[in-house]
Amino acid sequence: MARTRALSLVVLGAGLLVILAARLALPTAPPLYDGIIPIEPYLWLDPPPGQHGGAKGATADIAVRGGKSRLVAVATPELEPQAQIFAQPGGVTVPSGARTIKVSIEPVASEGAPTDGDIDGNVYRIIVRDDAGVALTAPASARVSVVLRATDPAQGVATIERFSAGAWQPLKTSTSGFAGSFLTVVTEFGDFAIVVPGLGPTSSATEASTTPGASLAASGEVTTATDRSPISNAPSRPGDAPDLSGVLAPALAVLAIVLASAGIVARRRRHHRYRGAHPIRRR
Repeated sequence: MARTRALSLVVLGAGLLVILAARLALPTAPPLYDGIIPIEPYLWLDPPPGQHGGAKGATADIAVRGGKSRLVAVATPELEPQAQIFAQPGGVTVPSGARTIKVSIEPVASEGAPTDGDIDGNVYRIIVRDDAGVALTAPASARVSVVLRATDPAQGVATIERFSAGAWQPLKTSTSGFAGSFLTVVTEFGDFAIVVPGLGPTSSATEASTTPGASLAASGEVTTATDRSPISNAPSRPGDAPDLSGVLAPALAVLAIVLASAGIVARRRRHHRYRGAHPIRRR
């Protein structure tokens, strides 16, 4: 019995060692995985060879109450929406007398090519009008957001651009928190697309423009996935092991304490069993 309990303590100590090492190596709580999350293929309006077509749009009528818009949350119907727009209640400027805001998201053909990269995926025309057909806008303070999904979930550097005055204009862009999705705050609506570093018409002019994200990062107009990493000491590349130099010492100390305790318990058990078998005689 004593040997079994000692072995149990050793196993318990080894388990605690593993938990401690994992906890110290990853300061943030590990994610909870509930099954395998499928990665839905990107749907193109005009699919390249071997890619999937069937890109879809979305529409919604948003009621106006007291001269203010209600919550706007419209997304394309894919499992992982490829285009979305969000506006908090009152976020869209509504003209007097308007009763409904009509929101539409539609994939459309591009009217031109950006000069700082390549369009990744579809161009989405996002229109926000009132029931009289008047185009609406939003103040910058309302932080109305457009979210677009890249064709590659691993895409880490990109910018959302809006087609305006006959050219693609880059917008301040950040990652949305979902793999391969990017977000921008807008005040006007129209045609939006994700632009990734590539061989655009002017990209070969300088070395900086051929370096992924170099010109955008220099202007402060893009935030990459690595800039917003929630774990500051995470491995810099897939497959890199975390530095456990600060983990092994306390972990081994815990294991040593557990093993010592197991030895003490085992000796006490043997001692009490010996005393029971050979009682001490008193003179």
